[in-house]
Amino acid sequence: MMVASEWKVLSVDDDPEMCEGIERILSGRMGENTFEFSVATTFDEGMALIGSNRFDLIFLDVHEDSNDPDPSDHPNQSDQRGEQLLDVLKSSRFVPVVFYTGFPAKVDHLQSHMVKVVDKGAPPEELRTAVTAILTTGLPHLAQYIEEQSRAYIWDNLEEVLKQVANDNVTSDIALLTARNLAKSLSQRSVKELLGNDINLISPLEMYLFPPDQDGCNPGDIYRRREDGTLWMVLTPACDFEQGKAENVLLARVIPLTEHELYKTWQEKAREFYALEEEKQTKKNRQALSNASGAVKNLVKNNKGNRFRFLPGTFFLQDCIVDFQELLNLPRSSADQYEVVCSLDNPYREEVLQLFSSYYGRIGTPDYEFDSIWEKIDQAFTP
Repeated sequence: MMVASEWKVLSVDDDPEMCEGIERILSGRMGENTFEFSVATTFDEGMALIGSNRFDLIFLDVHEDSNDPDPSDHPNQSDQRGEQLLDVLKSSRFVPVVFYTGFPAKVDHLQSHMVKVVDKGAPPEELRTAVTAILTTGLPHLAQYIEEQSRAYIWDNLEEVLKQVANDNVTSDIALLTARNLAKSLSQRSVKELLGNDINLISPLEMYLFPPDQDGCNPGDIYRRREDGTLWMVLTPACDFEQGKAENVLLARVIPLTEHELYKTWQEKAREFYALEEEKQTKKNRQALSNASGAVKNLVKNNKGNRFRFLPGTFFLQDCIVDFQELLNLPRSSADQYEVVCSLDNPYREEVLQLFSSYYGRIGTPDYEFDSIWEKIDQAFTP
């Protein structure tokens, strides 16, 4: 969701009227968000302002008349000042950028969730949509929050206390204290409250570490086999890695939910049901469809026994199921055949390892003959 706030904006364009136009467009239909504008009519002036001020959002033109080759005359030349300024910006700080330009094709390759491209000839709503998309990620709000938390703790709390402490008693540990306080203010609960999210529910993204550590191999890591694209989760305990015992890595298959037999049965029952004419859709086959759907619901709720663990999908992982019965013992020397996708975070990593241990270490016993035993109990029953 987009959180309302006050945003400091820099607009860099050699045409002052374009900067004024951006300000007019964002002055309405942006909910409770407000924008405080600064303007630079040259890229050098823009860089100077960026160096001496904090901005939440920057609008850039691609081309500067006085220094750039005209893109109309040199369509293949890419060294326009706007792109150069973005490169400098990325190397120094995080600020999202909207290219507002008459030459959008020159920077289309730079588009991302944090870099948008809008044609100057586009309707005003396209510019508002680009800004809304950036703010909806919550990242500008988080960056603003981190800076304010650091400032407030150091100047409003720590400084006053340190005045009472002798100089030779203050060491670099004070920076560690500040970092711990900042970490506390960035707890999941604090950030959820900041962004207006429900603190009693988790987003699937909270279950994973992404991007993952590319250098190590850890329990709960999910790998993709390069040969066939199948997914596998590491189950080898962390202590085996740390103590150098793990010559082989134990993996469990991770299958897309849509490939699970229960999901396929649901699809089959649905196809059979909806292929029938309405008057032939009986209570029996309607119940069969409901049962198949219910089985998948229980799978997603992790109510189908300890063999399976459902993992909710995200932008880097589809809805999938860990199957503790389909295992693979992989020599560590073959690790280059796999690429890491993401890692489960705590406590979900520990939960999966505990579930696997419980499932794999279970003791199976033969079933007793239920019908005869129940018949005896039923006959002896007295109301």
